[in-house]
Amino acid sequence: MTKKKDFPKEKRPIRLGPFSPQDHLVITTLGLEFAVAVALGVGGGFWIDTRFSSAPWGMVGGVFCGFALGMYILIKESRRLSQEEKNKEQK
Repeated sequence: MTKKKDFPKEKRPIRLGPFSPQDHLVITTLGLEFAVAVALGVGGGFWIDTRFSSAPWGMVGGVFCGFALGMYILIKESRRLSQEEKNKEQK
């Protein structure tokens, strides 16, 4: 059994629960990207509703499109992160 290396208190790596600060940054960025995608969908749907008097269908469609775009971004990023983990394990 290997003994963990004891760092001096001032040189210990910062951990916030099971995640590193870099992990928190990635999670926050993904959440913001998802929220922005939905907000853009709502804004686009509102614009369509006001332009073509199609309330509420433009906004409903915009919400669904924004949600789909947000999910696409999340899935694409999770695949990229998963691939990075596999590459780290292979090295």
